[in-house]
Amino acid sequence: MDDSPTSTYTYASFYGAYPPRSPPPTPPRPEPVTGYNIRFVDLMAERTGKSIDLVFVLDCTGSMQRYINSVRDHIFAICDMIRGEEGLNGVDDLRVAIVNYRDHKPQDNTYVYKFNPFTSDIAEVQTYLRGLTAAGGGDGPEAVTAAMAACLTELEWRREAARMVVLIADAPPHGIGESGDQIKQGDPDGHDPLVIARTMAQHGITFFMVACEETLSNYSRAVDFFTAICNMTSGVMMPLTTADLLAMTIVGSVLENMDMERLIAEIGREVAERIREKGETMQSVEEVAQELHERLLLRNEQTKQVQLPDVYIQSDHSRKNVQAWMNAQFIFNAAPNILPVPGRRLTDKFRRNNQAQGFKYTPGGRLPPRRTSATTGAAPTSPDLSTSPAGHDVHPASPPRKIVSDFKAFGASSSTIGGSSLSVFGAPMLPTGPGGGMFGAAGLTPAMNASMRGMRGQGDDDDDDDDDESGTQLKRETISLDQARRIATQSVFRAGRLPI
Repeated sequence: MDDSPTSTYTYASFYGAYPPRSPPPTPPRPEPVTGYNIRFVDLMAERTGKSIDLVFVLDCTGSMQRYINSVRDHIFAICDMIRGEEGLNGVDDLRVAIVNYRDHKPQDNTYVYKFNPFTSDIAEVQTYLRGLTAAGGGDGPEAVTAAMAACLTELEWRREAARMVVLIADAPPHGIGESGDQIKQGDPDGHDPLVIARTMAQHGITFFMVACEETLSNYSRAVDFFTAICNMTSGVMMPLTTADLLAMTIVGSVLENMDMERLIAEIGREVAERIREKGETMQSVEEVAQELHERLLLRNEQTKQVQLPDVYIQSDHSRKNVQAWMNAQFIFNAAPNILPVPGRRLTDKFRRNNQAQGFKYTPGGRLPPRRTSATTGAAPTSPDLSTSPAGHDVHPASPPRKIVSDFKAFGASSSTIGGSSLSVFGAPMLPTGPGGGMFGAAGLTPAMNASMRGMRGQGDDDDDDDDDESGTQLKRETISLDQARRIATQSVFRAGRLPI
């Protein structure tokens, strides 16, 4: 090969015969799955009283080992406390299932998801957890959607049970538009998390997200996306500050949700009917939630509540993003409309505290005192929630309250004075609609998430320096407006009438 200037043969002409490689084409988007036939088992003839079906969905990729270990180490204590607090005495009153996942090929060649079906044998659950290890995962997003779908397709639920799914993860699903996502079309089998969330809501399955921070918030869209999913199922998004708080966070979310289930069973039909009368819109859900909150305050309703530290910073863009996800039929409808969220997602105080702790997992963790269930055949004892160690301040049991069998006040017409809307109790409505309340722009309560506790403005990082930022607390307090929103949303979803 002649390198002289007079030669007509050049390196450029040699390499020109081999055009540069182009990235592999994105596979076509599969037809979306639009419906699920959830399998139910009817066991009413075999048992009486309340029961719980609880699923842990575990991310088993990357750095999740400490969280897997925390569930494994605390599973007996978690179940024991739930049983004691809720007076569950029967062997099968509490069943637990595990769905663990990694990622799709070629990002991970081990497995997409595996599961252990519902069982009341907690020793069996712990044995299964011992076999789980965190590894692999490929790109950032993981097979979250496949695991969510497995909760509907692989498990058999009880119709009479309170049904809950707790996702513990530090990464979003594929397809929501995250940078570096190698499966941009979403779940290869056509599952869509928005469809799954609506299906869960319609079948009374509440979805909780335990966000492992500060990893999850490093993704640009994950926080807003999971906030929307929790809103749609009337669940709670719980930022987890450190792995040793995981057990307390799980226990608190389950116990709080049991109070929501009790109220939905009591008044859900009347609440759904009131929303139907007002037009079955997100704004009507917000208005009825406020009316419901006032009425529950009048009867001195108190509930268990998970108190979470301030973690996320609220912004207009994040609120709009949550709204976009909730209003979309499929994730590919919303993804192009998601706005960039400027600035930080986590408060400076959260960063300082967790950097000092080093995000360590402490074996044994933190839990409230274990309650001893009543013996079989004896009347269940009322749990004493007045004291709790390790800073877990718990209020005494609810004082006597009047049981309201119907919500006839919902039949009254709202009035206006000077153009200002009044509720059925004559109190001014909080702002709703575009820009107001839970489903619109900012009102007096955080619009980003009825369940996202601790949302705050950009300038408030250091206002509460004396607060205990270190962890979750379980308290009994007067029912909150956020909880009334959850009741209203879940009631109308279960009635099958909330529009997409």
